[in-house]
Amino acid sequence: MEQERLQKAMELFEVPANLEQAAQAMVQEVEWELILAMGKEPMTDADLRALIEKHKLAADPADFIRLCYSRAILNKVTDLEEPAWKISNLYGRYPYFAQYEYYAYGKLSRETKDALNAFDLEVYLGIYADDVRSKMRGENTHVHNSDFLTLEEAYAFVEKHEGHIYLYPCNCKCMMYYHDRPLNVCMGFYDGPNSEADRGHGERLTVRQAKEKLKEFNRKGLMQNGEDYAICNCDGYCCYPLQMARAVGSKGVYPKSHYDIDWHPEECINCGKCATICNFGAFQRGADKTVTYRKDLCWGCTICAPNCPKGAIHLIPKQN
Repeated sequence: MEQERLQKAMELFEVPANLEQAAQAMVQEVEWELILAMGKEPMTDADLRALIEKHKLAADPADFIRLCYSRAILNKVTDLEEPAWKISNLYGRYPYFAQYEYYAYGKLSRETKDALNAFDLEVYLGIYADDVRSKMRGENTHVHNSDFLTLEEAYAFVEKHEGHIYLYPCNCKCMMYYHDRPLNVCMGFYDGPNSEADRGHGERLTVRQAKEKLKEFNRKGLMQNGEDYAICNCDGYCCYPLQMARAVGSKGVYPKSHYDIDWHPEECINCGKCATICNFGAFQRGADKTVTYRKDLCWGCTICAPNCPKGAIHLIPKQN
């Protein structure tokens, strides 16, 4: 593809100058041609098929559209009376590349991955950080991943969504690319337009399977947080919502904890399980094998309590 035309396609796909080489690894040449041909305006399904035929981009326009939708090159337009499409952008494509082409993503340098994450986090903060700040001012605004959940609360959510439970690779963990953390851990209940399920991704789960997964993730030190359309099983390092919370200083407000952690040292056997799974360093086990708890470091995620073999960690509901 000629450089001038590629440059124009990258502008349409909202690619920053420092990420142009990375973008070429994520988008195929025929997809750049599609982006260039479509431009930024929505296009009906019939018109898009005609465009693909006109430019000889694929032998089967419908299959090509399906593939581009699966790869988050295209998005569905939901506010028109007939089926329609529009191009996505690098911010929309990047997580899908990391999640579903993980080994290709792994070939990028650490420096490139870090640059992509810095870009993604900057856009993410631009979209959501003001709403988090509104929460900090006491305003009732919605932001995803607003609440830490106990296992029982997470179980209650999956019970409500029988038949619509999907397990996905965590976009945060995949984009951060650290191999010592389980990847296939995000649970979604929405399967409508532009969802991962609608794009053809994810493993469908029964309620029983979902509960087993949640218990497994909890035991491995992954926190349950989310709401009535998704549960993220997060860690304290990769999780984008927690990175945002640290950036804006919203601890205690976002994500919101509904429980105080009440540790009873007289009941503790110093096994160190809590220190192993705590994502914030609130529980620590010293050289003398004695466990200590620092309340000031605790975010109230609650995963410590069900993993304490002696029940020395109690959850006290907050009055809020």
